[in-house]
Amino acid sequence: MLTTIEKKLILIESWVASLSLLLLLTLSVFQMLIRNFLDFGYPEIDIINRHLLLVCGAMGAVIATPKLRHIKIDALTPLISDITKKALRCPLLIFTAIVCAALTYPAVQFCLDEWQYVPANERWTLPFTLIYPVGFSLLSLHFFLLCFTAKDK
Repeated sequence: MLTTIEKKLILIESWVASLSLLLLLTLSVFQMLIRNFLDFGYPEIDIINRHLLLVCGAMGAVIATPKLRHIKIDALTPLISDITKKALRCPLLIFTAIVCAALTYPAVQFCLDEWQYVPANERWTLPFTLIYPVGFSLLSLHFFLLCFTAKDK
């Protein structure tokens, strides 16, 4: 059941990443064309592209985690035995899930602060900031699920 949930999550995350990348590329090409041929551009497209780049990066990290292709800081891994690695695997994954879950709270606070203090003419960009808490919570969920689904990885 956990594997099924994880596969469906990965599918949704892949669609979000793909659509945001497609939109990023489409808007970038459109902006280049109108700047080069019509000598003007839309400044809002640059703002949207900045936010879409964050969405692509966050979703890329979330997609890489279940495949164990996320960024690892493993300075001691070559020095410890395979038995020790297997024993530490689940506790370290749970610790990482807790850290990511703990980072979700400041991300939510950031979104709330942005909503409160952003100028009224820039409020339209605020839905993009939701990628921070969503990304951290999805990372936390994937690290937690890895503890129970990836026994052979």
